[in-house]
Amino acid sequence: MKKLILSLLMAFVSFSVFASGISSANPADTMLFIQSHSPIFYLTAFFCLGVLLAFTPCVLPMVPILSSIITGQEAHTGRHAFKLSLGYVLGMAVTYAIAGMLAAWFGSTVQTLMQQPLIIGSFSILFIFMALWLLGVFELRVPIFARFTPKRKQHGILSATLMGSLSTLVVSPCVTAPLIGILTYIAQSNRVAEGGLLLFVLALGMGLPLLIVGAGYGRFLPSSGPWMVRIKHVFAIMMLAMAVWLLSRVMPPFWVDLSWIVVLLISAWIFGAFRQEHRLGGRFLQGLALLSMMGAGALAYQAFIPTPDNKFVTQAPFTRVHTLEELNAKLAEAKTHQQRVFIEFFAGWCSDCQAMDKHVFNQAAVIEAMRGSVNLRVDISEKTDAVAKIRQAFHIYGIPTMLFYDKQGQQLANLSSVGQISKDKTLQLLTHFKN
Repeated sequence: MKKLILSLLMAFVSFSVFASGISSANPADTMLFIQSHSPIFYLTAFFCLGVLLAFTPCVLPMVPILSSIITGQEAHTGRHAFKLSLGYVLGMAVTYAIAGMLAAWFGSTVQTLMQQPLIIGSFSILFIFMALWLLGVFELRVPIFARFTPKRKQHGILSATLMGSLSTLVVSPCVTAPLIGILTYIAQSNRVAEGGLLLFVLALGMGLPLLIVGAGYGRFLPSSGPWMVRIKHVFAIMMLAMAVWLLSRVMPPFWVDLSWIVVLLISAWIFGAFRQEHRLGGRFLQGLALLSMMGAGALAYQAFIPTPDNKFVTQAPFTRVHTLEELNAKLAEAKTHQQRVFIEFFAGWCSDCQAMDKHVFNQAAVIEAMRGSVNLRVDISEKTDAVAKIRQAFHIYGIPTMLFYDKQGQQLANLSSVGQISKDKTLQLLTHFKN
């Protein structure tokens, strides 16, 4: 029975991580969704999205932290335990609301910071830190926080609220990526109150499982045992995979392959590649260990065995533009000659922009789809007056940003895109653009 629960839990966690992608990377889609529905409907949708995000491997480890707070504060009744849980969740929600308000206040600065290699590296280190914790390399004794506050009820709730606020530092790396469209929309809208409300409701959804733990006063917490240790180990693998995925945007391909090899070998060790198993569940995990080792071997071959480079590297037919005056002149000229215009705004430090160059704009199908239109690339890497004018004139709040103009010089807002998108999505946009 426990193995069945483990399998169902892992399937649901995996589904939740990928289902979090329902939030589009295009802020125009987010704006359309919000504007075409009533506040009750879209706030409910944000709450449900928060519930899905609650089952990411960053949020689930917060359950034992909350249970430790309840135990440390000597909650003798279910009512007091629920109050502690509510304080913890409200601490998370208020912190997220402040983050949403700051995103609306500071605009593009938020997304710019999230693209910096230093920030990406910091989040990756945090993931590795949490993975090592889940693997038991070191211990975080959470009940120690209870020592810093008197054990009176009002102080206990206050400390739980403070811990909920601090826990957002752990949760944020998991939810930032799937919420890029929402964060960009908030930054673009400059609606401070709405930005705070959206992320507040989202955080309440993320805190729902924690409230259930508090309301159950321990009844909903699974019993400890070897199967729970395996769940922690699987979460650790997810953490390491997320760290490598983030670093892959700023590291050379060789080191990315090497990092994936390390993760796969750790997975093989965790799944029992070197243990003797007689039970069916153990043999299933050993099968996963074998697949992990095969994947590591394939990556090692790709990384260390040189292969003849017979690929012809192509470049997208972009024309570089540097000033607002030059950009406006190009648009006016294209309108005069009845030509469509595709503009990409990028920055040299933007990891998503680099990924688009490596995996999208060098593809033959994408280059072919770009032919017949005026393709402009605008570098907004530097913080200069010229760049500020471009950002303000074209409402650029995140990068890479792709804008499309028809033959009459009208912007096709429904095709606008912010953030990294796949080759297929890019081809879809270009196809609609040409037709």
